[in-house]
Amino acid sequence: MTHDLRAVLGPTGIWAALDGIPTNEVLRFAVEVEAMGHTALWINEGSGREPFAVLGALAVSTSRITLGLGIATIHARDATAAHGGARTVNDLSGGRFVMGLGVSHRSSASARGHDYAAPLPAMRTYLDAYEAAPWTGPAAADPPLVIAALGPRMLALAATRTSGAFPYNVTEAMVADARRTLDEAAATAGATAHPLLVASLPAVLGDPAEGIAAGRVLIGRYMGQPNYRNNLLRAGFLEADLDGPSDRLVKALVALGDADVLRSRIAGMHAAGADHVAVIPLAMSGRQADLATARAVAP
Repeated sequence: MTHDLRAVLGPTGIWAALDGIPTNEVLRFAVEVEAMGHTALWINEGSGREPFAVLGALAVSTSRITLGLGIATIHARDATAAHGGARTVNDLSGGRFVMGLGVSHRSSASARGHDYAAPLPAMRTYLDAYEAAPWTGPAAADPPLVIAALGPRMLALAATRTSGAFPYNVTEAMVADARRTLDEAAATAGATAHPLLVASLPAVLGDPAEGIAAGRVLIGRYMGQPNYRNNLLRAGFLEADLDGPSDRLVKALVALGDADVLRSRIAGMHAAGADHVAVIPLAMSGRQADLATARAVAP
């Protein structure tokens, strides 16, 4: 299944936060990304649109592109609802769906009125319930499942319980470490499948000196979250890098430059061990669903 999933996703796709975009533009964006030749389009779960509803609309508005949810928080719905949503979108899209789950962050869980339990046991428990969830709808295949994973223990869980991992806010060196951890965990468990590794990569097309401001705005949104901070500190960045965020951090996490530079950064992620790179296309304004950037990295 993992081998087939790589073929379905392709080496490069697009990830976009679409909550701030009018509905007609959301559908048009997906259609245009598909027409460019991209093989995958990932959307997120934030505090705006309900992602399964959006994915249902995208499923009937597109015909070829694989749709991914990167990432649904386990605090937004119980495991039965998540499993039902995943199967529904997979059915509506004719099997063109990849489900993503993550523990999110303490602040996000609190905003929804939930307690934030220790991430690893919380995810284990949720996966148990997800796998056992009842389904009384028509026969529908389970879509592949990946989980958001940064630290070694969550990566090991991804390698042994799901199709693979989707880390976010990572450098090439961090991708290489994740690749080793996934493979070692799979081998230790006696798994024959090679765990999938999806890595995100924000990209700004144009003058790097101007683009770094857009990258700083994007990365800065996440630097208040301990999960991301701790992972970047483990990777060797300093508190001062995170508090800026510094040019050093932005350049490490965001591809900046012309189409050749963006493609080179994508190739670097692949060389580090990513099976699929989900490019986040940023405009100079900071708008995420930038068609010009998506076009620059199209196959």
